[in-house]
Amino acid sequence: MEMRRRTQIRLHIAALATLSTLLGVALFFLISMLMASDIIAADAKKPKENLECSFCEENIKIILEEEEAERAAEHAKKLAEAVGIVYLTFDDGPGDYTNALLDVLDKHEVKATFFVTGRGDDAVIKREFDEGHTVALHTFSHNYAYVYSSIDNFFADLNQVGERVKNITGQDAKLIRFPGGSSNLVSRRYDGRTRIMSTLTREVEARGYQYFDWNVDSDDAGRAKDSDTVFSNVASHLKPGANVVLQHDIHPYSVEAVERIIEYGEANGYVFEPLSFDSPTVHHGVNN
Repeated sequence: MEMRRRTQIRLHIAALATLSTLLGVALFFLISMLMASDIIAADAKKPKENLECSFCEENIKIILEEEEAERAAEHAKKLAEAVGIVYLTFDDGPGDYTNALLDVLDKHEVKATFFVTGRGDDAVIKREFDEGHTVALHTFSHNYAYVYSSIDNFFADLNQVGERVKNITGQDAKLIRFPGGSSNLVSRRYDGRTRIMSTLTREVEARGYQYFDWNVDSDDAGRAKDSDTVFSNVASHLKPGANVVLQHDIHPYSVEAVERIIEYGEANGYVFEPLSFDSPTVHHGVNN
């Protein structure tokens, strides 16, 4: 009798252990299913926040394409409705005032173009690039006597600044501005009467570059020595169509005028764009 009772007890204990195990397994699977359901739901609600989600990669691609198309359409509409386009361009930097200029541009969500040289800190060029501005080339030395003494010297200098920009940004810069512009006369002093600018303007394009002059001169490298004059020189010459503005970010008074130029332009129906390979080139006539 006692033996039978002990056997029954052992059977009850085994049954309870088995039932407990089964309940634990069932509970584990239930919790796992709920967690998986929550993850899938979260991925479906926030596809762009989980780019690794295999369930929504295709949806992410569609969403991003649609958003890009919407932005492009809005941008095209903005350009079509504008009085004109202002391309703010800055030569000879980076300099001591370039970061302050970048702060102003960031504040107004305006993109500009920087024709850089061998001067200044690499970190400033990196910031220009990272913040969506166009980093273009203006020769490394900006030394007229050297760059305009021969075709080989010009491209050696251009390649040097091009390598600098590529090392910083990882990209080849193909937009350039000649020191003094394509219409400069100073090259006559150094080219041995070879009419070097006539050759260079053709040769840079043959090598895959696009050069830009300007049609709005702030005169900040000439007689304009204060921000009021720089502002007036730019604002008074804006017109419908493309306005490629020449400034220099190595001059504090020119940088100080930029915010007023932006505010004036926007208040009068202009939009601001960085230069690209397809922008209006605004070439000067070659005079040598």
